[in-house]
Amino acid sequence: MASPLFSVIVPAYNLEKLIPRCLDSLLAQTFAGWECVAVDDGSADGTGAVCDEYAAKDPRFTALHQENGGVSSARNAGIKAARAEHLLFLDGDDTLAPGTLEWLAARLEEHPGDLIGYRLRGEEDPEPDPAGFSECRLFTAAQCPAYMATGAAGNVTTKVFSARVIREKDVWFDPALPRGEDQDFCFRYTAAFFEQRPQAMVRQFSAKLYVVHKDNIGHRASGQNLPTHSIDWDPEASRGYAARLMKEYGALVSSMGGWEGFTPEEQLYMAHQYARRFAFAVWAARQLGEELPEGFWGDGGVGGLTEAMTRYRLYCAYYWPLRLRWKRLIAAVYHSDESESMRLYWKVFLVGDILLGRRWNRL
Repeated sequence: MASPLFSVIVPAYNLEKLIPRCLDSLLAQTFAGWECVAVDDGSADGTGAVCDEYAAKDPRFTALHQENGGVSSARNAGIKAARAEHLLFLDGDDTLAPGTLEWLAARLEEHPGDLIGYRLRGEEDPEPDPAGFSECRLFTAAQCPAYMATGAAGNVTTKVFSARVIREKDVWFDPALPRGEDQDFCFRYTAAFFEQRPQAMVRQFSAKLYVVHKDNIGHRASGQNLPTHSIDWDPEASRGYAARLMKEYGALVSSMGGWEGFTPEEQLYMAHQYARRFAFAVWAARQLGEELPEGFWGDGGVGGLTEAMTRYRLYCAYYWPLRLRWKRLIAAVYHSDESESMRLYWKVFLVGDILLGRRWNRL
């Protein structure tokens, strides 16, 4: 087969009953210039046999088999085997809408060299017509930090990746990460993308092309056992973090002309992300015995963030502790969140939500 335009990488673990739906969604594509690299990550059921069956009946499918190494290992194996320049990642229990690849091919032709993103939807959502989507958010290289602060930036299944950028810049999934591997990969990839293509843009389209199904249960793509979660941080690298965070936050907001430069959905995600990071700054400073920098609670730091959250009614569990500057509670809520014990986190969330009449947008 001639070199395809797209390589769709499908990691799968114990998905014998669900992966046919995923692979059938590729067969249903209106665009034929694709290949699928299905990676059986040491499944204990018949997942590998199903992948072999599809490879036997259609040469566009390639089945890889490996010992269980986790979703990052499986995706790396798929990248190495992929022949196309444009890579997509599709989990084995999800699907692509029928016109997805044809729509993406047209966008790549219109905007060569740019990073094309799209969105996901639930299977219960109305099925859209991909040809009708043209609205998109644009981010330049200078606005890369702002893009990374949006929810779309960290999703590996809703963008088209360049195999050349991945290989030449040595950007791979990190198998050592027990969680958060998608966001880690996407952030490193985006930085490498703009380093290689400084004049390019991110084009984040509103098209909901990736379908998440109700029977999609987390961690299906890999059966790798996760170690007990503890707070993973580097004390030396975290020294002075609060000052660096303030500088980053100020530059990010300025690059978009203020908070109004973000959509309501982006504002909500960014508020939670930076509230959590300011909380980490408080937690880390307590661990290290550091003083928080001058202005930390002012407009250039926590004060500016909580003012924006108040103005746009953006709520998360960190809102009240940060707004009231309760350093001990801020650190305790962060510890509850990061260690995934979550009991204190959700108690604070509920009480704070009630105080606001449960009328604010929340995440």
